[in-house]
Amino acid sequence: MNPKSSPDSRRRGRAGRKPSRRFQRLGSVLPRVVKGLKLQDAVVEQQVVAAWPECVGARVAEHAQALYVERKSLVISVDSPAWMTELAFLRPQILARLEERLGAGLVEDLRFVPGRSRPASP
Repeated sequence: MNPKSSPDSRRRGRAGRKPSRRFQRLGSVLPRVVKGLKLQDAVVEQQVVAAWPECVGARVAEHAQALYVERKSLVISVDSPAWMTELAFLRPQILARLEERLGAGLVEDLRFVPGRSRPASP
């Protein structure tokens, strides 16, 4: 039997080491995986979008939905021109709440776009 194709050698990892049987906590592995896959920006974007309802409250969140972050601007779909105007006036307070919740530098501006705040019910 060829030593390179023995069952034991096929189970070995890189550099001929046997695979580790030691388990690691997901919390200690996940940051390395995210960094290795270059997903940091996507994770931060999802944190910002998820924080939107908490930062603006239920009443505003009914009319305005955070969509995504683009060049440090949070893009928000707003269901009416009246709410768009109201949110423009509230911009400084909303940015302060986002900064308080998420930290400085993640969102520097808000961009309001017309659209539905919630998907239409079937």
